[in-house]
Amino acid sequence: MELAALRQQLAERPELVAAPESEAVATEAKEEAAEPPNLEKDIADLLAEFDDVPHKKTILLALGVFALGYLIGRSR
Repeated sequence: MELAALRQQLAERPELVAAPESEAVATEAKEEAAEPPNLEKDIADLLAEFDDVPHKKTILLALGVFALGYLIGRSR
């Protein structure tokens, strides 16, 4: 009974059915498709993320260094 009432309310107000975010997503996708890839910017972003790892994820860095040392030690 409540479901029928809600469906009727939606039918009376179609502006609620349309998702305004879908238009924004479509516009953003078109803008990204129009821009050529910027390799220098991507590399700079990647290096900036690697620069933050020792400060933000210390345990992960320590485990990674330990695993790398273990693998190098086992290879001989």
